[in-house]
Amino acid sequence: MVALRFLPAFAALAALVFLPLAGMPGPGLPDLPPQYGWLGRPGAAALLWLIDAADPSPWVPPALALALHACNSALFAALLGRLFPSRALWLASLFYAVHPLQTESLAVARLAAALPGVAFTLAAMHAHLGGQKRRALAWGALAVLFEPATAIIPLVFWTLARGTPARKPLLRLSAAGGMLWIAALAASQARAVAEWPWFGIFALRALFQFFFPLGLAPAPDLHAAPWQAALAALAVAAVAWLALTAGRRAPAGAWLLAAIALLASVYFLPAAPSQPLMALPLLALTAVAALMLEQADIRLAGVYAAVLAALAFSGARQWRDPASLWMDAVRLAPDSVAPRLALAPRLPPAQALELLLEAQARRPSDPAIAVATGSAFLRAQRPHEAMAEFDRALSLAPRDHQALAGRAAAWLALHRADAALGDLRLALKIEPCSLEARIALARLGETPPEAPCHFTRAQRRALEAATSGR
Repeated sequence: MVALRFLPAFAALAALVFLPLAGMPGPGLPDLPPQYGWLGRPGAAALLWLIDAADPSPWVPPALALALHACNSALFAALLGRLFPSRALWLASLFYAVHPLQTESLAVARLAAALPGVAFTLAAMHAHLGGQKRRALAWGALAVLFEPATAIIPLVFWTLARGTPARKPLLRLSAAGGMLWIAALAASQARAVAEWPWFGIFALRALFQFFFPLGLAPAPDLHAAPWQAALAALAVAAVAWLALTAGRRAPAGAWLLAAIALLASVYFLPAAPSQPLMALPLLALTAVAALMLEQADIRLAGVYAAVLAALAFSGARQWRDPASLWMDAVRLAPDSVAPRLALAPRLPPAQALELLLEAQARRPSDPAIAVATGSAFLRAQRPHEAMAEFDRALSLAPRDHQALAGRAAAWLALHRADAALGDLRLALKIEPCSLEARIALARLGETPPEAPCHFTRAQRRALEAATSGR
């Protein structure tokens, strides 16, 4: 049993390793009011809504995420103290606290808002092991409100409890959790249908990066040739079969099977588009690593943990420099558009144009690239070329309100306020809640039309400043 006096040490270590995240720059104002996932994740949506309503200092959300991670690390260490009667519990707790795969879950607000689901999951496990069935159900229900992927946890425990008296009571919970998981999957059915062929690549990549956490970057490109995706899926199926058969004899096999189940859960039920919450599968993966290293030289395990901590600290520091972060993302996913669109506004205009024109050569029919290229031309004070890009974006997507707002800015740079007003009015007819169009219209001396827009406090403040400064 982990002595209670050591739990604060795990919590402090978990916060200390990722402390550079507290210095991340605050996010910019989005053009549209935030959309909260009330249907799929009401708990996480409520937490995001509270943060947006409070409009705290930029360091507050990362600090809250660090506190949640510290709490989860302490709860996990205490849980393993009830399951692992050896030094494996120390290794697993240490790996979970400092693993670099935690970084994105702590840095991205929509992922961090789901972290209470991990805490409630661990609390439910504690209650179940303590024989408090009703409390376990209550904690489990709260966990699902924050992250529906936790609904698969009872099935994981049922798998791990093979051959023990605890398996039968878990069967009912497993059935309920499976039904909840399927219900949550229905909400993300369109994405699941589009993305399921690449699950094998995601799972293999996650398993590799767990043991060798190098080349971590946001928005990885998981797409590959069909034969590569098929081979990856076969490899994951083989690993799952080996884990299933090994799990009958060795705990490490059962935990590996649990890890694959959790990877599938977070892949098909992501907390944010293309951003799975890795804090859940890490619960099982760290247990696998600890059981594998339990008989190894303790100095080897200590060196491995130190390397993980150093990589995590370095990765957390990189999130403080968005340009460096997205440069790495572009390097690691050269064929992906999302990293280029995120990097371009953070580069000088000449470099941004070079980056975007290269992306445009690869994806000539993508209107988002044309809009970003037009914005880069505007920053370079080349309005005629910006106008051509915005026109091209509108030829590809005639109802793109961002392209219309961008073209209005180009008209203004060419001293054509009348044409700019026409584009802004059309943009607000298409998207009445476009903050960019509303601010531009207010600066031109017109009152934006009334619309039921649920702006955050920061967005309202920016709009009021533009209106009062007319």
